[in-house]
Amino acid sequence: MKLPRTILVLMLAVLAAGVASAQPEIAVRFFDKRIYYTDSEIFLKITIQNPSASPYRFKLAEERMFSLAFEARTPSNRLLDVSDTYKRTVASGSPVYYREIALQPGEEYSFVEDLRRYVRMDEAGVYRVRVMFHPELLRPDSRPVYSPDLVVSVRPGAGIPSIAETLSAETGDILRAERIPPDEVIRRTIEARQKGRWNEFFLYLDLEALLTRTPEKKRVYDKESDDGRRRMLDRYKEELEREIVDNDIVTIPYWFEILETRYSAASGIVRVLQKFQYQQIRLVKEYTYQLQKRDDVWYVVGYSVLNKGTE
Repeated sequence: MKLPRTILVLMLAVLAAGVASAQPEIAVRFFDKRIYYTDSEIFLKITIQNPSASPYRFKLAEERMFSLAFEARTPSNRLLDVSDTYKRTVASGSPVYYREIALQPGEEYSFVEDLRRYVRMDEAGVYRVRVMFHPELLRPDSRPVYSPDLVVSVRPGAGIPSIAETLSAETGDILRAERIPPDEVIRRTIEARQKGRWNEFFLYLDLEALLTRTPEKKRVYDKESDDGRRRMLDRYKEELEREIVDNDIVTIPYWFEILETRYSAASGIVRVLQKFQYQQIRLVKEYTYQLQKRDDVWYVVGYSVLNKGTE
């Protein structure tokens, strides 16, 4: 049966209005809820839902920073800065590759992102976090869809010295880890040990990673409470200063030379030849330091030593 033209037009208009009115709901929750520190990853699960009665279509960039952003605010409503990684990515001018996704009524699409890639969280605190999703990719005129707030609690870093604890022995100024290459990190660390400047020596050491290098220590550390872990780290730092543990990393060389530096975007190694004086014997050892990059700063997370004989 052929429908009258007015009824057909009305039905098409209703259908078009239904498609146009299809709007997503954005949800954000913790992917693996645990205790978060200023130096740890914070993985969040983002879900795009279609609660409407019509299909919903959107674009999702392969580099998801072109499809979404995060807002994080303090209890006083101060907006945190975006991360350096986010700034570099969205300003790169590189081609944006994406795919189109269609959600049928009641369907949803989820993925996981590290909040620390998007937002600069250098200080401990409690933050209100929400997602800004751009269905047509990030553009000057794009209108994002917002998620409800998620409360994220961040504690002081467990393995990296806090700024308040690191003062320069020479000037008394606060020491700050700088964005320097891995070989310069190792050079400064060794020179600080040669000069007996413990605060500068610890500045680029990830004490948590060094303490838990062995499976036995890691099992003990993981079973501890937050306070217990902090006590273990304080004791480990004290024992390093007293040269009771890990003598290889605290023994003072009278000479050293950096042989090789290799690194990628997030990890690297530095090989160093070092010479030590033991009474009448001079020992030669080759150190390989492992480093990881966090917020554009390189930290020492491990090392190995190869004896090269005497001279």
